[in-house]
Amino acid sequence: MTIRAVLFDFDMTLIDTSGALLANVNKIADHFGRPRCTRERLLEVIGYNSRDFWRVLLGDERPEYGEYYVEECAPYEAAMMTPAAGAVECVAELRALGVKVGCASNRIAPLRVIRVKHLEHLMDCVVGADAVARPKPAPDVLLRGAELLGCAPAEALYVGDTPIDVEAARRAGMRSVAVLASNSAETLNRAGAWRIVADLRGFVPLLKGEGLL
Repeated sequence: MTIRAVLFDFDMTLIDTSGALLANVNKIADHFGRPRCTRERLLEVIGYNSRDFWRVLLGDERPEYGEYYVEECAPYEAAMMTPAAGAVECVAELRALGVKVGCASNRIAPLRVIRVKHLEHLMDCVVGADAVARPKPAPDVLLRGAELLGCAPAEALYVGDTPIDVEAARRAGMRSVAVLASNSAETLNRAGAWRIVADLRGFVPLLKGEGLL
């Protein structure tokens, strides 16, 4: 069976956000006197919802973290973000093949960065955690994305980089493809990823090889 749509995670799947996130976390840590974070520790929690993200990395949970982020970090972070390897070409090729493409993320308002990076024209829908009741690993953002793309979950694939993404896809009734951006192949296989690719340059060839395009 061919697929009709592909939904992508945002952080470390469509967009390499690791540099910006690390700078933001450590700026907040310095301001509030919390321990600084390493890139390795950051990658362990990529994909967490905002509340758990701050709690794990900063050691507790305060409204002031989010307020400081909005005021002092968010206006500048997009400049430190870049499309992930092969992302732009992958999405453009999928659209040229008649496949609908969207973003479904635990990030709040991912469309803001997508617009800054001039990628909005490549997206048929963008859904963030602020648009649904529950963040991943609940399936809400994926199901809302499929609804906006006009397809059944079984007709869509979800692409992410964490076990949280794999679990959300399973709960949404979608197959998941994982990219090796923040977790090992062993971890992603153990989580139940349907297929794994090194990066998005291998995604369309994978789908063609599986007879899905």
